[in-house]
Amino acid sequence: MIFANRYLTTGELADLLHIKRNTIERWRTSKICPIPWTRIGGRVLYDCDEVMAYLDQQKRNQVNSDQRGQ
Repeated sequence: MIFANRYLTTGELADLLHIKRNTIERWRTSKICPIPWTRIGGRVLYDCDEVMAYLDQQKRNQVNSDQRGQ
């Protein structure tokens, strides 16, 4: 499958972010999930590009916060 590695499952995303799977599920069900997701074939999947964009944004926000505190 060409796009097999383009999407992460909830468990894979939890491992990547070092948080519990339940946290991601809670974000999604309470509609506060910061990462867009899609349902394909009954499975909830997260696009790797969106995940990387989210992580990059968090890194920039952290750097900006650190600079303001100085």
